[in-house]
Amino acid sequence: MKLALFGSTFTDRTAKAEEQIYAVCRAIKQYPYELFLPSVFYHSLPQRIRDMIRPLCELFEKLPCVDMAVSVGGDGTFLRTAGAVGAFGIPVLGINTGRLGFLAAINFGDVEETLKEIMSGRYRIENRTLLEMTAEDNPTPFGYSIQALNEVAILKQDTASMLTIHAYINDDYLTSYQADGLVIATPTGSTAYSLSIGGAILSPTTPSLILSAIAPHNLTSRSLVVDDNSKIRLKVESRSRNFLVSLDGQSQVFHEDTALEVRKADYMLKVVKRISHSFYATLRDKLMWGKDVRKQNG
Repeated sequence: MKLALFGSTFTDRTAKAEEQIYAVCRAIKQYPYELFLPSVFYHSLPQRIRDMIRPLCELFEKLPCVDMAVSVGGDGTFLRTAGAVGAFGIPVLGINTGRLGFLAAINFGDVEETLKEIMSGRYRIENRTLLEMTAEDNPTPFGYSIQALNEVAILKQDTASMLTIHAYINDDYLTSYQADGLVIATPTGSTAYSLSIGGAILSPTTPSLILSAIAPHNLTSRSLVVDDNSKIRLKVESRSRNFLVSLDGQSQVFHEDTALEVRKADYMLKVVKRISHSFYATLRDKLMWGKDVRKQNG
């Protein structure tokens, strides 16, 4: 079995996080796995860690043919890994060395047990919806369309005035949001940006999308759940004549003349899950449902 391991290339990693990267590599090599690391990630590590990892792996510039991608870090690292391998149909396993970890759901302490389960075929694959955004007659740095696992967010560029966002669902006029922005989220993204602005939490495989306004001027504005086969068309008005579009945190400035269309992508991301893993248990754990914080603080 061939694995490609991805991690954050940001230099603000803690020494503990770097040690954990080496520990994951070492745990993988306890089994008959071939291990591959992106050169850019490998060279972002300190020399001491590189010296320990180098005998365990092969480096690559272009993604080789692998059976699985392993993301070591937080949810941001998982999103970048998904962007690198998702279109190739490569399943992604997320190992959490960050903080919250809805996407990178495997705790670091469970790495060895998880790898053992994968080696024996005791795991499952969840198919996750991706969003595709098309910018009419306006190529982005990634082409005319981009994919996002969590959300597409329309945001104001300046701090002064709100946006007017005219929204259409399957060419049927929905409303004109007057707000600081609009988030269109997948079920996976329902526990990300969308959650912070009051959007509903969806089970990850629910065939739906969520539209939620950011600080709407109209207090009757509410989060809306639509069928994930819907095509969402947006026309934005801004006093500054420009607005921001963020796809999983990657932002691009657009002129207000640019019409946008958001729909479900033609392929889905494959996410590796443990047989014993439960989304609802993750919710209870990460959101501390049912826990009395008064007892913890007392």
